[in-house]
Amino acid sequence: MDQDIIETIRQDHEQILKMLDDLEVHDRASSETYSVARGLLYSHMYGEEMTIYERTRSEMYERVEDSLAEHNSIRIGLDRLDQIEITGTEWVPAIQDLKRLVRFHIDSEERLLRAAESFLDKSERFELAERFQRAKGEQSGYTLA
Repeated sequence: MDQDIIETIRQDHEQILKMLDDLEVHDRASSETYSVARGLLYSHMYGEEMTIYERTRSEMYERVEDSLAEHNSIRIGLDRLDQIEITGTEWVPAIQDLKRLVRFHIDSEERLLRAAESFLDKSERFELAERFQRAKGEQSGYTLA
């Protein structure tokens, strides 16, 4: 692994936002794209919870708890989208709501990541990135070698 946990999470955030942007446009939205975005969101959140949140909880308890609550809100938003037809009139408002939740979470999580950078040494950050990728793989039904 050539990236640390902070870089890895930030890259995931960019990818997630791009996919949500695509899902907001009807001619780019598809059930396949939604399935991939949904899987990425779930595995990303699980990876964060098993690595960076677990590791930083003692130093930043309140921030971690806030982030966990935001993850729960995102899961509820995904559950709502699961019930909506992509071609239906409810899709765009629902995906916009999810995007707002995700953007808010990314913005607030950025403060957690900046704080973590100040006390996690480089080797620990690289080790956390490896664990993060493994956790994401476990959540999505496969494991990385």
